[in-house]
Amino acid sequence: MKADPKGPGHFPEPIALIAKLDAELGGDRTFGNLKAHQTLLIGTRDKINTWMQGHPDDYR
Repeated sequence: MKADPKGPGHFPEPIALIAKLDAELGGDRTFGNLKAHQTLLIGTRDKINTWMQGHPDDYR
């Protein structure tokens, strides 16, 4: 997203969602931590998918 020709400002919501997810995970990508945050992971994925579907020209 950040390398898109339209620039990172074109994807503010997905980038913010990913940043929030990264902060919640605290850099710990072990199975146990990911499992503990599974609801957050799936929710973030779903929010990004919804956002991207509202921008079909960007959905690749």
